[in-house]
Amino acid sequence: MTTSIELVCTESTAVVSPIGAALLSFTVGDRPIVVPMEAFDGAVLAPWPNRIAGGRFDFDGRNHQLPITEPGNNTALHGLVADVEWTVTQRSESTVSLDYTLEPAEGYPFAFALRIVYELAEEGLSVRARARNTGSGRAPFGFGFHPWISPGSHSPDGPGTHSSGGKGSGSSGGPGSDSSGGAVDDAQLVVPATTWFETDERLIPTDVRPFDDGTVIPADHAADESACIVCKDFRALRTIGDTVLDDAFGSPRRGDDAWSRARLKGADDREVIIGMDPGFRTWQVCTGDGLGADLARRAIAIEPMTCPPNAFAAGIPGEDFDVVAPGDELAVEWSIGLRPRAGSSSASADSAPEDAV
Repeated sequence: MTTSIELVCTESTAVVSPIGAALLSFTVGDRPIVVPMEAFDGAVLAPWPNRIAGGRFDFDGRNHQLPITEPGNNTALHGLVADVEWTVTQRSESTVSLDYTLEPAEGYPFAFALRIVYELAEEGLSVRARARNTGSGRAPFGFGFHPWISPGSHSPDGPGTHSSGGKGSGSSGGPGSDSSGGAVDDAQLVVPATTWFETDERLIPTDVRPFDDGTVIPADHAADESACIVCKDFRALRTIGDTVLDDAFGSPRRGDDAWSRARLKGADDREVIIGMDPGFRTWQVCTGDGLGADLARRAIAIEPMTCPPNAFAAGIPGEDFDVVAPGDELAVEWSIGLRPRAGSSSASADSAPEDAV
């Protein structure tokens, strides 16, 4: 049995598995931030994240056919390294480095040396990723990460109360029901992006639509319309409610440091901030409605991705996804942290200022 690695820094702990170099959990004090949900829990998604339609793509004049790993949608899902064992190469109390050698495979005849470094500090958890092309020709490559974020539990003294209806209520058991938090319905979300990828029934993008700064949600709006762009607009903090999300968002808004930061504010008034550096082009957000009854909508996946879904098949090389020359590497970083409660008078070890993540 593969042994997971626990990282510790003051009041924070994180658990990383060598299988998929996955971030299984992250907790600050008694507040869970990342939780397991039995669905690509915290895994590294490479050499592509999300889906490739039919598993087919052309690159440099050659056609490639990947194995179909999601038969129901006829797609190749989440790359080749999410379920393999990585090698732990360095480890300390608060840091771990994991390596994997990606050899040429069916449909992906390219070679890479991969490295993931998790570092836990007082201000939060940082994740650095590197992919070095060890082959003889240039190669398409994408990174993605799949953390499930807890919406937090309702504090007896806090502002929130559980809703009596909606998809997230009424379930018990599983990672989301106890200390791992409540349903996502009552949480508030910010996804700082200016475009939304409309998809078909297989979750393959069919259009990239810009958000309209002048739109508002009308009073008679049918909130269950999966193709409705106003339902998907989380550019400003708003309650998730019954909104179903398994969506990609592009053209991320960025701060002065060029990082983009998504936010999830729980009913306990704690705010989780997920940051991604300029190497990431896309946010993917999933409310987990397709999971089992004990898990559906108990946490929300907020996934930094260097390319959108189906990028190898439908995107422009070098623009929509990275092309790595022999001997060169793609290096990116993302992070996650917890801000203090509103009105907190001091920043403590369980706080993560927005400009720090």
